[in-house]
Amino acid sequence: MCSILGYFNTALSYSEVVKQNSIMVHRGPDDTIVKEYKFLNKNLYFGHNRLSIQDLENHANQPMENERFIIVFNGEIYNHFEIRTQLQFSKFRTTSDTETILWAFTEFGIEKAIEQFIGMFAIGLFDKIAQKLYLIRDRVGIKPLYYTMQKGEFSFASELKGFGEHLKKTTSNKALIQFMTLGYIPNDNSYYDGINKLPPAHYAIFDGVNIDIKKYWDLPEEKINISYNEAVKETEQLIRSSIKYRLLADVEVGSFLSGGIDSSLVSSIMQQESSQKLKTFSIGFEDKFYDESVYAKEIAKYIGSEHYEYKFGIQDVFKLLEDFDKFYDEPFGDASSLPMLLLSDKTKDYVTVALSGDGGDELFLGYDRYFTTESYYKKLKQIPQSLRTILSVIGKYSGQDKLKKISYPLKQLSEQNLYALLYSSTKPWELNSLFDKEFSRESFGKYEVSLQDILEYELDGDSLIDSLSRLDFHRYLPDDILTKVDRASMSYSLEARVPLLDHRIVEFAYSLPIKLKLKHGPKSILKEILYKEVPKELIERPKRGFSVPLKHWFRKELKDIVYDKIQSLDERFNKQYLNKIFQDHQNGKNFEYVLWNIMRIK
Repeated sequence: MCSILGYFNTALSYSEVVKQNSIMVHRGPDDTIVKEYKFLNKNLYFGHNRLSIQDLENHANQPMENERFIIVFNGEIYNHFEIRTQLQFSKFRTTSDTETILWAFTEFGIEKAIEQFIGMFAIGLFDKIAQKLYLIRDRVGIKPLYYTMQKGEFSFASELKGFGEHLKKTTSNKALIQFMTLGYIPNDNSYYDGINKLPPAHYAIFDGVNIDIKKYWDLPEEKINISYNEAVKETEQLIRSSIKYRLLADVEVGSFLSGGIDSSLVSSIMQQESSQKLKTFSIGFEDKFYDESVYAKEIAKYIGSEHYEYKFGIQDVFKLLEDFDKFYDEPFGDASSLPMLLLSDKTKDYVTVALSGDGGDELFLGYDRYFTTESYYKKLKQIPQSLRTILSVIGKYSGQDKLKKISYPLKQLSEQNLYALLYSSTKPWELNSLFDKEFSRESFGKYEVSLQDILEYELDGDSLIDSLSRLDFHRYLPDDILTKVDRASMSYSLEARVPLLDHRIVEFAYSLPIKLKLKHGPKSILKEILYKEVPKELIERPKRGFSVPLKHWFRKELKDIVYDKIQSLDERFNKQYLNKIFQDHQNGKNFEYVLWNIMRIK
């Protein structure tokens, strides 16, 4: 795992580019280098910080080049030794996957090479002969990659901190609205005007003047005809293959273990496939209501792993708050990033690579909000519009928080409005209370903004549940979950691998009919596989997720901090509205996610 960086036609000096590269050294402390090249007779800098995982020797450092290409690469290609057998070139100097993919691009071309890759990747690739610069991001968006073109200067980086301040002069009002709604910034947007994320499953071609963005992969649209038992068997084979691949490393590999379905499945199969005792890691809470570490400990004992845990409390929050925004570069509202940061810190003391169970909920339908949205929509659709309008008014003025929240979707009934209730921090119809009306219009071209507008995504599945799952795959997964894991782990030079998001598993999961996935309830296919390895009674309990007791902290230890933050906000915000939210929270209502997002505003 590493960081990559590039500058073309920049006024920055070599030493200034070196400084920008060094800001990301936490992603790769084992080697850091910047090299200068020529691109259309103008300067081109490639920077790299290396976390050595495969081939730990200096000859595997980057940038790496052959007669045609120069490459900087962040990620892992787990099947690269198999790819070597398909190449005509055989005089490899290293056992590094970087050298393998360098020659794969040379012999196969861009898209045909990517087709061969099993792994996670963000790549900068300069074609010396064609005089073109390529940026490439993995299919799911596991590895981050940002780029910008401003006044003839083209730059790219693994994190926003890699860009000079001259490229981050203004923040995006649209991104601010998106963040306050979702708790993350979706799609190809960033917090800064003019800086974009390269979307997952895309590559960019820069010819020195223009940028062309191309999509090279997508989820399957067609469903396959297969039995449930066949689906379970194929899924298990793919997961086992994926985990075997992700054990490839010249350093020790461990596993995050929460005690839930996904991490327990990954950890139990890892222990079977490992030649040594697996190290597993979990985070708990001093507040026993939120602490589920006891379940992880029970799973670890059963599978025979060497288990480590850390208990997380309010003092840890205070220690992290000062540096939190440095880790995430732009506003990021997923509060579970706090324990994730601590877990990564403690894990790095023992291993350099850790496998995570992320992705199971999106692929195999583990989120309750999918089913709640579908159920409520079917029921409410049976009520005449006139009666729903009356109920909406009653709910709005009832004084009951839950009834008030549902009043708008009752009147303006749609699947996306119901989903917004469960999915968003600030509801789209509340934005004109949080901000000035003109602020929303200037950013989105309309006064009334929908969840679809915020997400920049249209539901496109063959059923509501399939559509919501695909929405989460394209937005929530890369822009929240994987962002959280990448920044938290890389802040401590720890590589996180996500075996359930192997693209072969993704393709198979989305080709399965929804009824088949849900034959025995949510995530029944994954449960079926897990219960062969771990007793059912150790797993089955109410799903809580990686919850953090923010609502209590905002009434006690963090009360003054969030109040002062509200008072410091500029004229874009309606402080009267936010002060009311703050007071309502003190009086027992729950606005923890809105308040946490407010604390993240820069």
